This record gives sequence, C-alpha cells and structure tokens, in this order.
Amino acid sequence: MFMRIARRSLEISRSVQCLWRRPNALDGYSAAVSLHSHTMHSRESLDFVPRVMRRVPPANAALQRFEARQRRDSGKPIPFERAFWRPPLHPRAAHDLEVAQIQTVLGLRPLVSLTDHDTLEACAELDAIGIRVPYSLEWTIPYHGTVFHIGVHNLPPDQARGFEAAMAAVTAAPASERIKELLAGLHAIPAVLLVLNHPFSCEELMERAGHARMLQQFLREFGDWMHALELNGLQPKVNNTDTLRLASERGVPVISGGDRHCCEANANLNLTNARSFTEFVDEIRVERRSSVLFMPQYRDPVSTRYVECIWHAVRNYPEFTGRERWVDRVFLERESGEIVSFRSLWPNGGPAVMHGFVSVIGFLASPGIRAMHCIAMGRPGRLEPEIL
Repeated sequence: MFMRIARRSLEISRSVQCLWRRPNALDGYSAAVSLHSHTMHSRESLDFVPRVMRRVPPANAALQRFEARQRRDSGKPIPFERAFWRPPLHPRAAHDLEVAQIQTVLGLRPLVSLTDHDTLEACAELDAIGIRVPYSLEWTIPYHGTVFHIGVHNLPPDQARGFEAAMAAVTAAPASERIKELLAGLHAIPAVLLVLNHPFSCEELMERAGHARMLQQFLREFGDWMHALELNGLQPKVNNTDTLRLASERGVPVISGGDRHCCEANANLNLTNARSFTEFVDEIRVERRSSVLFMPQYRDPVSTRYVECIWHAVRNYPEFTGRERWVDRVFLERESGEIVSFRSLWPNGGPAVMHGFVSVIGFLASPGIRAMHCIAMGRPGRLEPEIL
C-alpha cells in the first residue's frame, strides 16, 4: 500500500510544474486550459475582508478606523456577513483576460471555462455573442457546518439550465440522497467534468481540523463522482500540498483552478494537446492524465495578492457603464431580506474614512509596494517534492 501511494505521489508530482522553475514546461503542448474564474455574475461575500486585512497591518489599521467610525455612528459593527460584492469584469472581459494570458505569455491555443457561483449567466451571454465556451459553474454545497464547491464543467447546452435549477434546489436543501442523485446524473454524461474545488478551503466556517474531517466524510459519500481535485491559484501552498497528498491517496488526478475574481489572470493552467474542451475532459476522466502549470504570479504571498484583488474590487472602472464605482458593485442584504446597493446608501461614494481606506488599499497594491511586501514576506518555493 505504501509503495503504491508513493508511486502515485511521484506520478502526480511530475504532473505539476512551475513556469519560473521550468521554462521548457510548455514543450510538447499546443494548448492551455483556464479553469475556474469568475465574472460580474458571481455573488461574493464580504466576510473575508476582516480576515485578509488582519494579515496586512497597514490595511488592518485603516479597517479598524472605519469600523470604529461605524460603531460610533450606528452602535453596530460592520455587517460583513450580510454584505456582498460582484466582481468587476463582465463575461467578455473576463474571457479575453484569460485568452490573452495563454496566447501572449505562453503562445498556446486557449480553452476557457468560466465558473460563476451557481449561475450560467456568463456562459449564456458569451454564447449569445458568438463566443463558444463550455456551460460551466461552481456549485455550492453546504455540508455539516462547512461548505464544498464543485466545478461543474461542460454541461450539454440544451440541458444546462435544467441542471442549474436542480443544483440550486440542492444548495437550498442539501440532503445527502439529493446530492448523490444529481452527481450521479452529471457523472453519467461523458463530456461533463466534476472537480472538487479547493478541498481544504473552509471559508472560516469552522476550524481547519474540523473541515478536514468533514472533507474525508464528504469524499466517502460523494468522492466516487469527483473526477479530479483542484490545485487552487488563490490558496496558500499548504492547502495545495495537502490536496496533492489527498489526490495521491485517492488515486485521482489533480487539476488547475485559478479562482480569478478580478483582474489578475489565473495563476495556474492545464497544459494539453486537446483540440476541444470535450477532448480535454476525456483526458482527465478516461486517461486520468493532467498537466498543471503554475504561473509566476503564484510566487507572490497570498496576502499580497488578496490586497491587489481587493483593490481591483474597489477601484473605479470608467469603462463599465453603471458599475463604474465600488458602491455600484457592493450590496447589502437587510435583515428584512431586501437587497440594496451601497450606491443607494452612499450616493456620494461613502464617508471620508472609506475614501481613506480605498486610498490605503490602492497604495498597498501599487507595483513598488507589492514588490517590497513580496521581498519581506518571502515567496513559496516548489510544490511537488513535499508529497514524496
């Protein structure tokens, strides 16, 4: 058993490469696949903001001042758990960003699968303007106090909306039998790819050890329908290393998933010679063959990249009519259930302290400060040998 797992570990480790260490990693490949990225149609909770800010002292100080002002004015903390934002990029811009990285940086043919949270709107919009992309989404499954996300790629277009509705119903009432039935139905379609996204990300819903126990239970129940485990471009190295180990134990491929939300292109990709996304699915599902390439941006500390993501989320985009300012893209769900935009709450763009917070984030995300922070924090090294 030990030797078999060690052999699998060696095989999987060889399927993961870092472009900054192996410039010749592209040799023999004609295409690259961008998996798992988001557009303006994703609803993203803001409850992550305090967690990220705590890791960056200057940003945390700005947030503390803002929170103190909020408590002084309203007597209540900032309701991050009821606030959410929409990523800035519309589907065409998100698609073109991923295509540009593959064509310009790698010189390869692009295949792109966009996966908004629980919705196919971006795929439908691109299809309507003649850009053919797989009908894909990221399916949210609440599970015993934590949550798991399944990348569902390449749904048959004529059945996609029906599956979308079925997944939404299961998300609202996630009974085990209903999850199994739907996963089995998706698995029965040979062209569909099911990926367990960022397996070790618990979204702070419970402590990591508890989430890891739930992950093992989730896989005992539903793992037979998972075609691959995702190495995530926005997760820390420890989570991806644990995913490599888990994949070797279960004998399933690892696959890329950049998890891009804003304007930094996906930090990892899959290399392939497939001529279509369906051929790529066959490589993963049937041949169990996957080649993951980490891009140079993954070397920067996660906290630095999250600060830049927040900056992309709050900065102005004059070219996006109706969504130019951050207050146009951030929303609050009132206790009554009513959803209002921050623009309706703050027509002038928010209090002075918020403008100060945005300025601090912009300063921290500037190229020079980002470079200094990367040097101070250090950069992650290689991934693959740690599982051997």
